[in-house]
Amino acid sequence: MSRAGTVLVGVVAGALATTMVAVPALAGAQEDSVGVVGQTQGFWYLRDPGSGATTSFFFGNPGDFPIMGDWNCDGIDTPGLYRQSDGFVYLRNSNTQGIADIRFFFGNPGDIPLAGDFNKDGCDTVSIYRPSQARIFVINKLGANDGGLGAADFDFYFGNPGDKPFTGDFNNNGQDTVGLHRESTGFAYYRDTLTTGIADNDFFYGNPGDQIITGRWAQNPSPGPDTVGIFRPSNGLFYLRFTNSQGNADVDFQYGNSNMAAVAGNFGVLPGGDAAPPGPPPEPPFTFGSGTWIVGVDVPADTYRNSGFSNGCYWERLSGFSGESKDRITNDFIGDMSQVVVTVNASDVGFYADADCGTWTYIGP
Repeated sequence: MSRAGTVLVGVVAGALATTMVAVPALAGAQEDSVGVVGQTQGFWYLRDPGSGATTSFFFGNPGDFPIMGDWNCDGIDTPGLYRQSDGFVYLRNSNTQGIADIRFFFGNPGDIPLAGDFNKDGCDTVSIYRPSQARIFVINKLGANDGGLGAADFDFYFGNPGDKPFTGDFNNNGQDTVGLHRESTGFAYYRDTLTTGIADNDFFYGNPGDQIITGRWAQNPSPGPDTVGIFRPSNGLFYLRFTNSQGNADVDFQYGNSNMAAVAGNFGVLPGGDAAPPGPPPEPPFTFGSGTWIVGVDVPADTYRNSGFSNGCYWERLSGFSGESKDRITNDFIGDMSQVVVTVNASDVGFYADADCGTWTYIGP
């Protein structure tokens, strides 16, 4: 993600122009934010980093690989798509719905796109990571007019096959480089140069299955380096960290669900006013069956209804586990087919129900 205060390249009709123009950076536009992209409908949701307001729009086809980058060198990151089935790239120059402004193909089917400013010119391009070879191909220009981009400017090997790539300016020198995230373990590592070699920094961050992103979050307005964040699809939570090191998240918030892919960038001024992305579906209500249960350990203190019974339902709320009558707070036997509703209090020690009560399901508080 480029961060130049002034850039000297213009874009005309989807092709790089020879006219040199100066574009000042937007005031206060150093803070990055996050977004999510629906994998089944191609719906984008971008979050304002200050207000949390959402801007949403359609772009792309289901299954396209979403990226963000500054394609026209104006200091603002906008959507891009990489179609892994044929290596086609589709880029827009605004955070709005519409057709691609730039279209070309680069790479092989199955490659993973890398957006970044790899030569410090203030403009982002689309390079690729080939997972089968753990090989990175870098190119410092964009294609046009549905044509091929040609050979990479250079390539190098880094990491293990299957690692997931990410990019960022990790040492704050104005150049994006490449990192890799091993989603099976949460291991992240990156290099500060675009060359083969061992990692310059590595640490664990996140859980298996998390998606890694990078950005210049609110703590680095000076600006500082890009640091990591993760999106956890299982609960729709983002966890952002202010340093590239192992530790707890510095900030977290809910935005999206398990059917979405995470993106990050400097989105500029967003109109907002749209509905936030749908969150994860609610967890199924807590249930348990017959037996003796410890309240607060096995069974939360709440209100439950049983599913029915065949020979009558017997249950007890308990103050202890001696088996003697002194430990029964209350009990009941229901011999007909009606369901039973029981409130288990936090002061109860245990709860017992026989098999004829069936399954107990949370309905409280």
